[in-house]
Amino acid sequence: MGDADADSDSVLFTYVAPFVGVLLISIGIGGAVPGGYALIQEDLRDCDSPTILVEPPERAAALTDDGGPDLTRIPFENLTDAEQEAFVAALDAPRREAHIHGSFRNRPAFEEGAIVVFEGAPYYVTIVAENTCFRAPPLGFPLGLFAIGLGTVAVLTPPAYRKLVALERQADERD
Repeated sequence: MGDADADSDSVLFTYVAPFVGVLLISIGIGGAVPGGYALIQEDLRDCDSPTILVEPPERAAALTDDGGPDLTRIPFENLTDAEQEAFVAALDAPRREAHIHGSFRNRPAFEEGAIVVFEGAPYYVTIVAENTCFRAPPLGFPLGLFAIGLGTVAVLTPPAYRKLVALERQADERD
């Protein structure tokens, strides 16, 4: 009967514990990675700050010519401070894009595409990216880390068990 118990323990520690451990690690990664990203995303990118694109006057003129859409015209002075900063930053940027940090009063017009008149020239402005924040459950990160740790213990248990059994056998042989 003692050999059956030893075989049962051997199967449990050799196959079941590592399998459960690997499952826990994979589940933990699934919770820890998005949870951890949600914690630091505001430091990594412009979370909840839409990106605008400012097209040069030639593109604006092509859009407003006959047959083009009827776009809202907004004088530069009517933009909020945050919109003005983003507009000027986009003019200087190589890709003509910038993030709006702050008040975005003209958002509906920018969503549809608008003409902003700056220093007498019309510029086509539109939103090209919303940059929404990723939402994750508050306990996702800590529970994910716990599952990874518990899974690691389950994976490392069989070698530790075998080592203890070997040490016990050596001690019995000495006696």
